[in-house]
Amino acid sequence: MSATEHREIERKYDVEAGAALPSLVTLPGVDRVEQRPPVELDAIYLDTDDLALARARITLRRRTGGGDEGWHLKLPARKDVRRELHAPLGDPPTGEDGQEDLTRLEVAADLLPHVLAHTRGRALTPVVRLTNQRVTTELYAGDEARTFLAEVCSDTVTATPLRAGVDPSAWSEWEVELVDGPVPLLDAVERVLLAGGAHPAAGPSKLARALGHLAPPPPAVHTVPKKPTAGQVMMAALQTTVERLKAEDAGARTGAPDAVHQMRVATRRLRTLLSTYGPLLDDELTTHLRTELKVLADTLGGARDAEVLRERLLALVETQPSQAVLGPVADRIDTELGKDYERAMTRLRRGLEHERYYALLDELDALVTAPQTTPLADDPARLVVPRLLGRDWRRMRRAVRQASAIDDPARAETALHEVRKAAKRLRYAAESTTVVLGLRGKQLGKSSENLAEVLGEHQDSAITQEALRDLGLRAQRHGENAFTYGRLQGIEEALQGELASKDYRKAVGKVAKRRLKGWKQV
Repeated sequence: MSATEHREIERKYDVEAGAALPSLVTLPGVDRVEQRPPVELDAIYLDTDDLALARARITLRRRTGGGDEGWHLKLPARKDVRRELHAPLGDPPTGEDGQEDLTRLEVAADLLPHVLAHTRGRALTPVVRLTNQRVTTELYAGDEARTFLAEVCSDTVTATPLRAGVDPSAWSEWEVELVDGPVPLLDAVERVLLAGGAHPAAGPSKLARALGHLAPPPPAVHTVPKKPTAGQVMMAALQTTVERLKAEDAGARTGAPDAVHQMRVATRRLRTLLSTYGPLLDDELTTHLRTELKVLADTLGGARDAEVLRERLLALVETQPSQAVLGPVADRIDTELGKDYERAMTRLRRGLEHERYYALLDELDALVTAPQTTPLADDPARLVVPRLLGRDWRRMRRAVRQASAIDDPARAETALHEVRKAAKRLRYAAESTTVVLGLRGKQLGKSSENLAEVLGEHQDSAITQEALRDLGLRAQRHGENAFTYGRLQGIEEALQGELASKDYRKAVGKVAKRRLKGWKQV
């Protein structure tokens, strides 16, 4: 049985030991209140030696008792909301003598991909054991469906350390979690609980409270004030993109829809930011990080390109009249490109488990946590950021001019690819400047995105033609008719020519109209 996932919407409150839960029968929309018999929960929490999961506000535990015993992984989403993944309990960790042996505890395999971006090859070992005497009060609506709105838990918790540096502790708390009730119900319950002597919980989780002074502080968030420096704009953009890259890691490992694509976008965006804002950072560091990010982007690209090509070709076959599809064309495409995708995913998973990738994540975290900036980073963003963006503008202008001056078709294809890369770079850079440039930065980013998409279609068409030639040869080797592959190649060739002439010129013109004062027109 694989892991299941749901969104946990809850709030926690500190209370005095032995405090009685106040009456909840007067809550709006609540027509029935039921109290369940007490249960005893026993949970072992795991983390790395340096508490990497706790630092990221992630909790991983193996819990027995209650109706949802098993492995639980909680990942932060937004205020009051966490992603919670459950996996089966598995066999108890016992030694040769049949007694409990926590050193033999093995994390559920389905949960591991979701923490590797944080553990990075380091072992997960028990940190604390929490035993909890829980009394649950369930809140129901009076409708015909008898909707289960929420549950309010009264917990008496005892924390037992399982490693040095963690002190024993005990406390009481109340916890309210929505089931199928509306979010405003949380506020209504909170008012009753606060009136009953509760206080909002001091920490984000039971584990954080159990860790005491060892609990890592919340990660610093780089914000952009009303009048920011160039460095503040840069760091906010870098931090957001690093977090996005890590957030897509698990999906890329497991082949979740669109995860590989989004992780590659985050990787490319980071490379652009390090280039655009390069004058604000150490040159040797940015060069190194951009090199490592390119390696990661290339690793992600193999799987993404195979996925896109397969989808594009199958969709193209669907548009053809039945009499023009000779032989098992769709099956051949699905089989051959499916194999290419699986091989690329194998290489990707291997790359994401390599120490080189984990070292890159360590370096990106260090960059965000303690950036080493140049004096230029302290200058006003309104003066520095437009100049930095202008460099990317000029880069694209040169690429467009060079492509326009080339007559040789093969060389022109390479030049158009450079225009596309420059357009993407300008888009990502412009999007990071909207806190300074406002609508102008947003419009420039959108126009650049459109140009990159037009050229992306053009490049995808060229790649598709090459793939169709290869697929036609494979079909012939299997004794199949290759007519349809040639037909599809002709369609793609015509499409590529149309894109290169009309749409490209239109997209370039739109980017030109978004120039900023002082920039030369493309």
